Amino acid sequence: MIIAPEVIVTPDHPTIRFREPREKVDLDIELPRILHAQGWGCGNYFNVQFLSHDKTRLLSSALYVVYQVSETIHTSETNPYQPITKMVFSRKASLIGEWWIAPAEVNPDEILTVTWNPGKKLHQVKRGNELIYETPDKDIANQIATGKASIPVAA
Repeated sequence: MIIAPEVIVTPDHPTIRFREPREKVDLDIELPRILHAQGWGCGNYFNVQFLSHDKTRLLSSALYVVYQVSETIHTSETNPYQPITKMVFSRKASLIGEWWIAPAEVNPDEILTVTWNPGKKLHQVKRGNELIYETPDKDIANQIATGKASIPVAA
């Protein structure tokens, strides 16, 4: 992870925002760090969101809850005359429900359209300005454009 996550506190649920795709962030490592820094207790709900790098598009989102907070005392006795003790907190969170993932963006150049060519008397399947397939049957052309049928291979 290159960019540090933002923590935004809202009246309903705090939100942790990452500016990277979900596949690039290891939540098993990042969530305990954030939970410890924020000091959230057992039963706190929070959102985890993944945004595009320029913060213009929500890529995915999920709701989590802190389900366990444990506290232990760690004693370091490297010097027997002055033992060092410190409190160690551990917090665990669990996903509630499923991840919401944004639908994939469709590039306008990848959309297939069907047009009628009156000179050739054929229906043409086009990707942008590129001709993909021609057929006299309108139903076959529409099925190819919607992905319900594949483009027939000439023998």
